[in-house]
Amino acid sequence: MKFYLDEVQLAALEEAVQAAAEQPSAAALQIELAWHLRQRDSRRALGLLATAAPLAASLPAGLQARSALTACEIATLFCRLGAAEVHLAQARALLAEQDDGDALGDAHLCEALLAKLQLQYEREQRAYQAAIASYQAAGADGQRLSIAKAWLGYEQAFTRPGAELPAEPPTDAAALAWWTGAQALTRSRRVPAEAAELYLQASELARATGQIRLTISCTINSASTVQGLGDFDEASSRFSQAVMLAKRCAWPIQVGASKTGVGRLLRELGQLRESRAVLTAAQLALGAAPAGHNAANASGELAQTLLALGQAAEAVGPIAEAMSIYRRAGASGSIALNLIFQARILAAAGQPDAALAALAESQALIDELGLPALGVAVNDALAEVHRRYIRLAPPVGMTAPNAAIHYAEATLRSGALIDAWQAPAVLYIALADDWEAAGDIPRAYDYARKALAAKAREASLTLAHPLAVLRLRLQHDHEEDEDAAQPDEPSGAVPGASEKLLTPKEREILALLARNYSNKEIANALMVSSETVKWHLKALYSKLEAASRKHAVTRARTMGMLGRA
Repeated sequence: MKFYLDEVQLAALEEAVQAAAEQPSAAALQIELAWHLRQRDSRRALGLLATAAPLAASLPAGLQARSALTACEIATLFCRLGAAEVHLAQARALLAEQDDGDALGDAHLCEALLAKLQLQYEREQRAYQAAIASYQAAGADGQRLSIAKAWLGYEQAFTRPGAELPAEPPTDAAALAWWTGAQALTRSRRVPAEAAELYLQASELARATGQIRLTISCTINSASTVQGLGDFDEASSRFSQAVMLAKRCAWPIQVGASKTGVGRLLRELGQLRESRAVLTAAQLALGAAPAGHNAANASGELAQTLLALGQAAEAVGPIAEAMSIYRRAGASGSIALNLIFQARILAAAGQPDAALAALAESQALIDELGLPALGVAVNDALAEVHRRYIRLAPPVGMTAPNAAIHYAEATLRSGALIDAWQAPAVLYIALADDWEAAGDIPRAYDYARKALAAKAREASLTLAHPLAVLRLRLQHDHEEDEDAAQPDEPSGAVPGASEKLLTPKEREILALLARNYSNKEIANALMVSSETVKWHLKALYSKLEAASRKHAVTRARTMGMLGRA
């Protein structure tokens, strides 16, 4: 039994399960299908396991173990960690007398995911190594061994940005998704434009092989990276896709992580109260799991939003909580980045010495890890601290009129070395004010002109429609939640509409049509091919007696299939 199947292989397995209905082989095929649907459709996978359960005792121990491993991974994704440990123990007990290195290696990878969610870093690393050893000893298929190695490389790139990664990409698509994601992680703070595209590639590869947890993570990372480059419209589109996938899966960590990204984008778009509300919702979703990296991200983003709201004192607690989690996890890259945020908060809260200490620690980590893009942010934060507290000791060898100007100019110089970096208007405005106060009017005027140009550039990104798109999508998500609680066919539907019932997939596509999604966006959201979308659209138009996308949505609203207009 393979570790992951592509869409063509999965379709063949689906056909085999249907053909074997009511036959003795049905239970075995149902367990195999459940294994391959464990991330694609967790709830359906559990249903298949339940259907096969009455015959489970008569199946070979290896199949029973596979059923337990499937249940283990799904329980882990839903953060039912106690149940996951029980399923893992059951699988290992069944495998104890089996000569099945593939299944034993799979159990180690399930344990790695379970350990990761419980913040058991050493156990997680041991599990990856044990999986690799099991596969090597068993002469496992190339997919399993390459996945285990690439997955380990991804996790090491995540926690230790300077870690050496395998140079040669694997040939298996599932393993290539992890390898590409790791490459993106190593580039995210060095060459963010390149990292954004690599994240998208990893997301597509993961989706095609049923690795939806990785799909969501890479989509979120891609959106965050694009946002950092100033393309808010594209960032909102990618975040929306991540939110939708996460909501379909209903896995708490993925829901919380995607909401964290949305909250960050809302803050950057100036919607601070909305940002605070979404980030609070993210924390609530993440409360189902032990306080891990995603919980730290949510706390850190909430702290920054509170700072932007002028509530620096209230932000000190959340940023300290985030830093505590990052330190426990040994996430050096995240520590370096969030020390900068913590310094800004501490400075605004009246603690300049603590702010400078945080920035010094961050710079030391940046030098150690080789993250020049973060060095830009350190200089910018130092300029802000010295601007707030003019009596602080100046840096050694300073030639500028004051420390604020010294560090702001250093920000420009270091930023110019980063591909695709553009100075924000707020930096030019601060320099204009600082040089004017220092008596250099020509320089102040020059920076004022640059500030106007930067403002125009930023306005072109934010004033068109990204905020409206994001708000509409968030609002529609909320309405869909309300509609889901209503009967499928409202009593006021047009006569005959209830007789032309749509399939579940057609209903999903109809909801996306109402949100103006393109065929490609629908395919990505539902994890199917564009051809499959076209096939469903044809059936949808026929049932609704519609001639176009717009006509189909109008007809559906008239029939009461989409709730409120």
